[in-house]
Amino acid sequence: MVNIEDFTGKQLAALSSIIGIIIASKYNTNQQNVVANFLFSIAQSIFIIAAQAQNLQSLAENQNADNEKNNSNCSNKELQKQMDELKENMKKYEDNMNC
Repeated sequence: MVNIEDFTGKQLAALSSIIGIIIASKYNTNQQNVVANFLFSIAQSIFIIAAQAQNLQSLAENQNADNEKNNSNCSNKELQKQMDELKENMKKYEDNMNC
């Protein structure tokens, strides 16, 4: 089976034109309007579904980025705390060595 990703944009444009001509040739003008509006409605539904999927994906990515930023901030604070503790221990060690 052929996937949509296997076509270039130009191939899809040509295919849609061919299909449109074939469908139009089978109907009178009033029927063409009905079929065209019906297909347009289907396309609109697909656009809505894709737009919401992109929206939700973007929100999830932003939330993940925020979580990573928060985790990074926590990690930085924890590293700073560890460095401060090491400095204190080194100072105590130096003080003990000088006695």
